[in-house]
Amino acid sequence: MSRLFRISSLVAVALAASVVLLGCKEKKAQEIVPGSPEDTAENALKNYDYKKLSYALGLSAGQYIANEEIKLQHDEFKRGLEDAINKTPGMTDDEIQDVMRNYMMTRMEAVANANSAAAKRFFDSIATQEGVQSDPSGLYYKVTAEGNGVQPTDSSSVLMNYKARFINGEEFDSNGEEPVLIDLRRVIQGWTIGIPKLKQGAKATLYIPAELAYGARGRDRVPANATLIFDVELVKVMTPADVEAYTKEMEQKASAQK
Repeated sequence: MSRLFRISSLVAVALAASVVLLGCKEKKAQEIVPGSPEDTAENALKNYDYKKLSYALGLSAGQYIANEEIKLQHDEFKRGLEDAINKTPGMTDDEIQDVMRNYMMTRMEAVANANSAAAKRFFDSIATQEGVQSDPSGLYYKVTAEGNGVQPTDSSSVLMNYKARFINGEEFDSNGEEPVLIDLRRVIQGWTIGIPKLKQGAKATLYIPAELAYGARGRDRVPANATLIFDVELVKVMTPADVEAYTKEMEQKASAQK
């Protein structure tokens, strides 16, 4: 399912429900005794907390508007709500989708261009920093603690600790408290290239350009052309037997928590 479809569907549901609620007058909830003849889904709906639901829907729509950096025209927003209530929309469903799609595409392109420019400035600034090394692929890295164990290959499975952030310092991912098992054949290129430069026990910072990460398309919380920074610790280079034992241990922990 595309990100645009998921976003537009969410907003459509939130706003459609909002416009229905705008036409409802708040009524005092009727107390219903559980198990009584009045204890039905129909009565539960009639006595629902629409005040709280209305606020939740407003927050949902507002979060979308803020996250997508929409310069909301309040008068037009209100007019759209009222037209939906009165069933006199000034756009067809296809036209609504076209407007939203065009905005998303325009914004994505602008963000991608800004991230590309920021990446060039960033890599220019770290290229001369002490301890920072580069790879012909475009990867930059800095070993902050030398390891003294086995060195993995680009097809190894490894046990890792990591924290990920953007160049503005915003953290967007981490493994949490427990080290995570990672197959270097199934991750972004920046990891496949960078982790084999370390020995078991090493700590490092990987500076990964978008070309070795999620590229011009981005992914989930990662915008287009985003440079990624990973603080990593190579806890252990795993043998096939290690992987099997670790997998069983994690399965047992998961079962115990159920």
